[in-house]
Amino acid sequence: MPAPDETYWILDPEQISCLASAPRMTIIDRLAADGPMSVDDLARVIGMKQTAMYHHVHKLESVGLIQAAERRLMPGARKPQTLYATPAPRMRLARALNQKQHRETLKRCAVAVLRQAERDFADGFALGGIHEGPERNHGFFRLIARPDAAALAEINEHLQAIADILWRSNTPTGAPVALSWAMAPLSDDTDPRTQEGPTR
Repeated sequence: MPAPDETYWILDPEQISCLASAPRMTIIDRLAADGPMSVDDLARVIGMKQTAMYHHVHKLESVGLIQAAERRLMPGARKPQTLYATPAPRMRLARALNQKQHRETLKRCAVAVLRQAERDFADGFALGGIHEGPERNHGFFRLIARPDAAALAEINEHLQAIADILWRSNTPTGAPVALSWAMAPLSDDTDPRTQEGPTR
């Protein structure tokens, strides 16, 4: 289990609303994974114009999702750059899912996650460096099933274990990967007596 100060639980409505944005989620994820970075660093790593990056960084800082960590003077520069960091290495929205007042905003957050996953998947083809087998780093999966309570508990344990592996696997020599997942209950109206059949 992580130490209490390693996890930042995002529950504030302004913070959740701020994260209903794929670029801002990506900034949070990169800072949590890679440590303090400047706006210039983030723009280069994420592939975004600096002007747009300043806007997103300001938004995140104003709600407390990132903070100034240190300052760095680059060779030949007149003034130092601010390096930003997340309040903790593990930034989590999971507890907000249990609070009804956040549902509409969390729907927008989920859309942002899945839109970014679409971009990440497409970028994977363009960037190359795709591995198969035990070191597979590119793929997708969707399955509909009917797990009982015990199976759901096991699935959630595995999802948490995967997240833990990713958090503790951050190394300077590792290549960055993004993993996104979504699980949702589906309609269970499968009784053929409730279906409209052909009229005679």
